[in-house]
Amino acid sequence: MTPDWIRRRGLPILLAVCILALCVGLAGARGPTISDIQPYDTIFVYEEGLDLSQLRNATTDNPVTALRKYQDDNPDRGVTRSIPVIDDTNFEVQDILVGEDYGTYYAFNPADGATALVMIREPEIYLDVVLANPYHNEPLAGLAVSENTRIAFRIASPDVGAFYHAGGVYPATVDIVLTYPGGAESTVISGINFAGLNISSTRFYTDDPGRPGAIPLSGLGGPGTYSVRAVWRTPAGFDASAPDSEPVTFAVGNRVGVDTGTPTPTATVTATPTTAAPTTPPTTAPTETETETVTPVTTATTVPATPTPTAAPLPVAAAVAALGFAAILIGRRR
Repeated sequence: MTPDWIRRRGLPILLAVCILALCVGLAGARGPTISDIQPYDTIFVYEEGLDLSQLRNATTDNPVTALRKYQDDNPDRGVTRSIPVIDDTNFEVQDILVGEDYGTYYAFNPADGATALVMIREPEIYLDVVLANPYHNEPLAGLAVSENTRIAFRIASPDVGAFYHAGGVYPATVDIVLTYPGGAESTVISGINFAGLNISSTRFYTDDPGRPGAIPLSGLGGPGTYSVRAVWRTPAGFDASAPDSEPVTFAVGNRVGVDTGTPTPTATVTATPTTAAPTTPPTTAPTETETETVTPVTTATTVPATPTPTAAPLPVAAAVAALGFAAILIGRRR
């Protein structure tokens, strides 16, 4: 039975969640250009040339003089950090002033107090090496893979992919840089160019439609250990100061158990229990058929014959007790 408070408040709560989701969706994109910051926008350390004038008090139009962070994100409480704004039409988000104290900041003017809020975050980028589509769930970091394998890169940037865009344009880009066993670096991998990939979503694969495509390892140039990382290209502030992704290392060679393993024939397993080893050597030479029968026996005896343990069934008394306990809980809820 549905509790009374859910029936009474369910509709208002649902409406509030929908309104909040709509507001977040509207605030996700900047405009009209990437430098024009509106209330509730997300800005990033290392950004330059931002116009914060839309954060002013609409009545007084006094310029923003600081971005302030408050305790519990409440402007009525104490200030925990204040970032000076010299010119609110040309603002640079300096990491030394933010000090990794990311989160909600309010525009401030001494005459108006706190006005609109923005979020300050760090531009982060993550990279993984995976098998090509449709096996994206197979990571290859630290593994050795065959030269016949096709791979892809998974790029993730949750905040930049979600908030750094304006008018349908996603200006942030990264280069995928591969380091070869000899130390040389290149953004051209197996003849495919991986420079200037747009961060147009929170996560994507390099063999998605519209992306460069899957990478055949046969085109790398031979076995060895390779390393790959994602490097910011644009905007200029990210390129100069934002950290690259952590490098991911993988090796090209024979993959043990896949390319070099030899499967055991089914006949060997089924023949094991029906063939007994003779206690006395045969007086006559075995025929060709008998020789083929003995071979799987010898192979099978090298495998431990310990049976896999089976979970014990739940005792009847325990099952009855569990049902009784469930009945008590149901009775209390009614």
